[in-house]
Amino acid sequence: MIRAAELRDVADLARLSGVLGYPISETDALSALTETLADKTHLIFVAEAENDGRVCGFIEAERYHAVYSKELLFNVLGLVVDTDKQGQGLGGALLRKLEAEARACGISAIRLNSGEQRLEAHQFYAAQGYVSNHSQKRFIKKL
Repeated sequence: MIRAAELRDVADLARLSGVLGYPISETDALSALTETLADKTHLIFVAEAENDGRVCGFIEAERYHAVYSKELLFNVLGLVVDTDKQGQGLGGALLRKLEAEARACGISAIRLNSGEQRLEAHQFYAAQGYVSNHSQKRFIKKL
């Protein structure tokens, strides 16, 4: 089942963030989740396992509208499924939920970035109908 994330999901979201490669404490995740759930430009959906109802995946996205484009997009900030649940259709279900939400909101496209080392993820996105049309490097400066 795919549903909107809730505060009660924080432990699973923190754990899954680590699976994605971004470890975070439950305390920090709770702070971020509280803020994110209050922000109407952000969406977080979770996937629950059928057998036990455990949250085993999530997708987070934000509305993205740049001055240089007339197109309103959803920008995927993260998509992850537990390692033991991959290949069962949960990632695709999460993307389809976001796509349905985009259509309902009049959003014309979904954009996502994926690290060049994530080759399996790239194959997954291509199988879901996503096309790689841009190559870039990410720069960050810690303040």
